[in-house]
Amino acid sequence: IEPHLPWILDNIDVLAPYTGLLLKHVDELLLYAQVGDDEDIPTTGSQYDLAEQLLPYLEYYVKNLDIVGPHLPLLRPHVPQLLKYNRIGLISPHIEKLFAKGYRDLSASANMDVLLFWLGWTLTVPGLPALFFALPGSPRIVSFLANRLPKRFVRGYCNDVSCSVDNMDYGVSWNRLSKA
Repeated sequence: IEPHLPWILDNIDVLAPYTGLLLKHVDELLLYAQVGDDEDIPTTGSQYDLAEQLLPYLEYYVKNLDIVGPHLPLLRPHVPQLLKYNRIGLISPHIEKLFAKGYRDLSASANMDVLLFWLGWTLTVPGLPALFFALPGSPRIVSFLANRLPKRFVRGYCNDVSCSVDNMDYGVSWNRLSKA
């Protein structure tokens, strides 16, 4: 936590109400605190761009960390695409609606690069994301598109590579430490 202390102190007013929940999951969340030097992540001059985009939606994400948690390892490779054009800020208001409808499929997180490549432009159309996520079948549509949209244009020669999330138990114990 020490290298991130100045940023934490600057945002203490926002973080204070969620300190208990954040500390409960601190070991898992610290994996996402530091951006690697080899990662091509567009920044506005701060290594905390991801955190800055998530701050307005912190309440939802922290309270639902057990639901959102299994998606985090799958989303990590897609952080550069999510940071572009403030996509996190555009998607986050609608994530709650998606999970409220019972969405537990990890395929959208594993294929976020494909979804953003083909459908990222729709996030900039006013009202369209809200309309889409209001549809009763939006979780099934997201899963269908994540698995069926062509990956060749996005991943090039690696288009056959995919995350194996077939096991329905994937991520169930993502934040449980072993008692070894």
